[in-house]
Amino acid sequence: MKLRNQFEFLFVGKEEGSFLENYSYDLGEGEEDAGQLFVNVEIQNNPADAELIAETIFDSARKIFFSDLEKDVYTRFEDALKEVNTAINAFKAETVSHFIGNLHVIMGVVAGNELHLSQTGDAEAYLLRKRYCSIISEGLSDHSVQKDETFANIASGTIEPGDFILFSTTRLLRYISKSDFIQTLKSQDLVGSLGDLKDALSPEILSKIGIIGMTFHEGLSELTNKEITGVREYLEDEKPERAQHLRLKPNKIGAVFNGIGDRIVHYMNNVLKGMTSKQMTKDKILALLIIVIVLLTAVIWYVKNSGATQREIEKLDEILVQVQEEINTASLRGRSNKDAAADILTDAQQKAVEVLNSGYHRSKANELLGLIQEEKTKLDNVTYVSAPRVVADLSTKRENVSILGLIPYKDQVFAFEYNALYRILLDQVENPITIDDNETVVAGAYDSNNNALIFATKNGKIIYYVDGRFQFMDTPDGSFHSAIAMDVYNGKMYLLDPTTKQIWKYVKNREAYGNAEQYITSGELGDVIDIAIDGYVYVLQTNGEIAKFDRGTKTDFVVSEAPLDVIAAPTKIYTELDLDKIFILEPSKNRVLVLNKDLDTGGASYSGQYVFDGIGEMKDIFFDKGSNKLYVVDSQKLYEVGI
Repeated sequence: MKLRNQFEFLFVGKEEGSFLENYSYDLGEGEEDAGQLFVNVEIQNNPADAELIAETIFDSARKIFFSDLEKDVYTRFEDALKEVNTAINAFKAETVSHFIGNLHVIMGVVAGNELHLSQTGDAEAYLLRKRYCSIISEGLSDHSVQKDETFANIASGTIEPGDFILFSTTRLLRYISKSDFIQTLKSQDLVGSLGDLKDALSPEILSKIGIIGMTFHEGLSELTNKEITGVREYLEDEKPERAQHLRLKPNKIGAVFNGIGDRIVHYMNNVLKGMTSKQMTKDKILALLIIVIVLLTAVIWYVKNSGATQREIEKLDEILVQVQEEINTASLRGRSNKDAAADILTDAQQKAVEVLNSGYHRSKANELLGLIQEEKTKLDNVTYVSAPRVVADLSTKRENVSILGLIPYKDQVFAFEYNALYRILLDQVENPITIDDNETVVAGAYDSNNNALIFATKNGKIIYYVDGRFQFMDTPDGSFHSAIAMDVYNGKMYLLDPTTKQIWKYVKNREAYGNAEQYITSGELGDVIDIAIDGYVYVLQTNGEIAKFDRGTKTDFVVSEAPLDVIAAPTKIYTELDLDKIFILEPSKNRVLVLNKDLDTGGASYSGQYVFDGIGEMKDIFFDKGSNKLYVVDSQKLYEVGI
């Protein structure tokens, strides 16, 4: 069955530095079976060579596809793609970085009722058949097997009468819903449908995109393109193989105005004719004049408001261009000045949110907000850990286990919950040991001087675990101060007490502890959550700040290059003697932040963070400086990641 193919080119949006072009070629009258070649191309980030690269892609495909018409269409198209890949690789070989720009290209051939196409980048092809829309280029960019080939896969199919095919240099369904897309292109009036599509996309798209539209009908037509009327003008190109460009009206305002004006003129003619009849009274004439005035007022109001809307859209266009420029500036500035880059991104984010809230250019604003977040991620040196290695699954020993914390012990690690202790050696978990039937454990620590584990309970008890047995410890005070966290340094036990805003120090004698001593002698604590000691005492506060104490006196502790995503709800802090890092756990954001200690200033500098995915709420951390591995535990499993 012979099909008549009508096609047109369309460009939407404003120039934004990339190179765009649409191409088509056929052998002319009498050679319809040879097929038609279409190339829809955008090249970004290479203004110097983009036009030459695009021309080479088109010329390479054209010469090979039409060189041997004895071959079937698919084979000719496949040979053409191989030639294009060779040409692109030759361009890459001439550059040191092998980068020739970001290519977004759809290449396709139509022969009879056959369609074959290939794609790279964000370019997409759509088929509208009856009431359905399909992305027929989906999956073609999978280069997992042949990474050196720009065009690696071919999609083929049969065309039916009434099909509407669209090639685009970008993913159009980012900017328009599929239902609106179908509604816009459901008409077989190609020129009108493309005009409607342009009107639908223009408020959403800033950067320029290229589109090729094709409709298919039964039989051959003697109509030429110049006989198709519509809002177009043709530009003659010096190259015969280059197709002509379609120019559509910029918007529908003029058309709407003309349409309403035509109706008013038609209506006024009827009024004037009626005025000559005997049936026309003064009251009717007055009523008709009022109607005309109302119509004219409505038209003027519409045009005025449309103009205001257009000016608002243009203003928002300029804001988004500024946002893009600020993102680029921040990307460069961030290499040397993180704080300056952060300020720029904050300003860019505020502007993008302003556009987002306006109701216009929402897709582009969201896209730029995503880029801003990506830049912040780079500045914060975020590492995403999607599949940390599971060292041990404690739920295999107790189904309803709910781990509270970890205690590193020589080459082992102990995990504990409210009344049980689990010993983990390599990847083996021993059966839980009951700490006490009546007490509820709230914190734990390792006493290296006495080779023992120590636990603080909710009722203010201290339980010692040494040589495989548990025992309660005594103090001359009668009871220990309550604690939410604890640590041991040089044989001394430190309890963090949130009620008294104090750290209580206990010195161990043979079988008991001495009296409680107030550690903090200068400086106050805020709302506290955890403690860590390396000779200095670090107290983590609920607002994310760290208080540092030296022999009971609060000292300055400043974190430089602080993360843009500020610490808001931390739960644990970890460091130890001879470790040059401080780790902060923030379960609400599934992350562990790393600070490098600064021996010169006494503060620290932010280094980076690890964001974990696919694990439960993180409960505790510790770092093995011998193996450079970070260990994280949720309520049931222990994980590790190398850093």
